[in-house]
Amino acid sequence: MAATTTAPNWADRNRRSRNTDWTLTTFRDRWEDQLQNPGTRRKYLAYFDLFVTWMERYSDYSGIEVIKQAGVEELEDYFAYLQAPHWDEHPGACNTECGNLPYKLPSQKAKYDALSSAFNYSVIHQLRGTNPVAAIKLDPRTRKQRLILLPWEVHDVVAAAGRESPRAALVTALFFGAGLRCEEVANIDVHRFYYVPRGRMLRLKRKGKNRWQDIDIPHAIVPLLQKHLRGRTEGPLITSTGRRTRNPDTGQLEHTRLDHSGLFRMVQRAGAACQVKVAPHDGRATSITLALVDPAQPSRDRIMTYYDHGDFNTTMIYRHASRLPAGHHRNPYGIDWTTQAP
Repeated sequence: MAATTTAPNWADRNRRSRNTDWTLTTFRDRWEDQLQNPGTRRKYLAYFDLFVTWMERYSDYSGIEVIKQAGVEELEDYFAYLQAPHWDEHPGACNTECGNLPYKLPSQKAKYDALSSAFNYSVIHQLRGTNPVAAIKLDPRTRKQRLILLPWEVHDVVAAAGRESPRAALVTALFFGAGLRCEEVANIDVHRFYYVPRGRMLRLKRKGKNRWQDIDIPHAIVPLLQKHLRGRTEGPLITSTGRRTRNPDTGQLEHTRLDHSGLFRMVQRAGAACQVKVAPHDGRATSITLALVDPAQPSRDRIMTYYDHGDFNTTMIYRHASRLPAGHHRNPYGIDWTTQAP
């Protein structure tokens, strides 16, 4: 009689007994640890907590059972809630519960991504068999049409920011000139600047990546940088003007970074002074568009490398040249493509 073979327990992908001791806190903490980007971690945890609170109030599940048992039906109800101007199912009078409803499509998509990440993690660790978020279909996202400033408008907005402070002028120039992302500007440290024969350089960590890149600082931004730093050689580049924290080890007062909302408001105020409504990412779109129509006609590879794009189609998403008069245009605070950004 032939011997029968039985697959070992560790080979059974449907076996969940290994993780029966997980609690919701255990799951949340371990999922949080594998979210490497701080900005993503902060948003995803907030959106996950919103979903858990909703499930515990409107479903039969609570705690870790939310992750183990939530199905497509519960997820459909949840996204219907996010899209509704008012949620009729909550008990009693609505005081504050519907204050944020309805969420716009980009916000829905962000919450979708957060929950999909959480449920994928639960599948990997055998808390459940499938990811129910995958069955939810959201309307295709329509990208916002970014406002592209003309070269003289870029100059006026940076000048308006300079009337507020040297810090505001530098921030605005980094967005509209160098085309940096908000997270990248917020995380720049002063000691990351250095000189090479062709000018000032910056070593920065790119958004959402554990990868450093060295980029040229446009020549026109260097005087703004020096005026802002006033000889400072360490600490965050863009500091908060609020209360300073004291280092527990040295006892020295330390500068704290200005957060994303502070950077956003700074650019908003500069635009409002020039009667245009702009945000930091409008600056990035303006910088990329002006690079694409620069008289030096830089190659696609140079532009993609400088703005940290892996695909030229991504670069072209930012191109909105309809406001520009025909011909070539130089960004007054942008890279000199004839001598910089090889």
